[in-house]
Amino acid sequence: MNDRHIPITEANSKPFGIDFQQVKNYNRQGVDKHALGDLAGAIIDYDRAIELNPNYPQAYNNRGLAKGQIGDLAGSIADYNRAINLDNNYAKAYYNRGRARMKAGNISPAIADYSWAIKHDANYAKAYYNRGLAKLASDDRAAAIIDFDRAIEVDSNYAQAYYQRGNTNHDLGNNAAAVADYDRAIAIDPTYLKAIYNRGNIKCEIGDNLGAISDYDLAISIDLNYAKAYYNRGLNKMVLKDKTGAIADFDRSANLFHDLGDLDSYHKAISKQERAYNTLDRQDRK
Repeated sequence: MNDRHIPITEANSKPFGIDFQQVKNYNRQGVDKHALGDLAGAIIDYDRAIELNPNYPQAYNNRGLAKGQIGDLAGSIADYNRAINLDNNYAKAYYNRGRARMKAGNISPAIADYSWAIKHDANYAKAYYNRGLAKLASDDRAAAIIDFDRAIEVDSNYAQAYYQRGNTNHDLGNNAAAVADYDRAIAIDPTYLKAIYNRGNIKCEIGDNLGAISDYDLAISIDLNYAKAYYNRGLNKMVLKDKTGAIADFDRSANLFHDLGDLDSYHKAISKQERAYNTLDRQDRK
């Protein structure tokens, strides 16, 4: 669901002299420009809709979205406040204000907004999901999982909810549940790179080195420049005594880390590569 493309309805009150069709037209023009990435143009059209009808909550909500995208969080929240004041059952405005508050680092008010959105729309999967993220940010993993569960109940194909529940299950030590969640996320989106990579990490942790390598292979096939996948694949090849393969992976990851400016990881990869070379050299001299 795209939160910019919302049902266009007239305000509850209809002051005499307002051209409601023109108000709708400006709002729709704003939505179209918004979808094309013309945020400045969209804001101008939302402004025009609001000038014609200052009691039009949808235009405030849409303008709030655009302002948030250009980094004006204060202006964004002010617009959501106005939309909610005009329509206190406006679930999307609560949800969007929650997201803006999260960006501003205000976790508790964001959770409250997501809860209000859910109160007005019990099947709002995005609100459950984002409330789960907010609860993770406040270190309440058990409550976060409940929200991810609910998001998945509402939308069984919500790949991000499976992924985040997988991460949280892993943090809680539930590796089997985490792998099952990553499996589901990947089944929905076979190119879900983070889910594939994290599943490989868990397989490495539990000693399934071949399974881990298979996942890193898949991650690399999707992103040929995935430095961490090369590095971790090298670690697993070392365990399986594939020193030549490990050296190649550490070399590739070192070059990629260097290009990324991640010098700590670069030096770690070089160190692992040197260790693999030394081990291979000792084997050759036996």
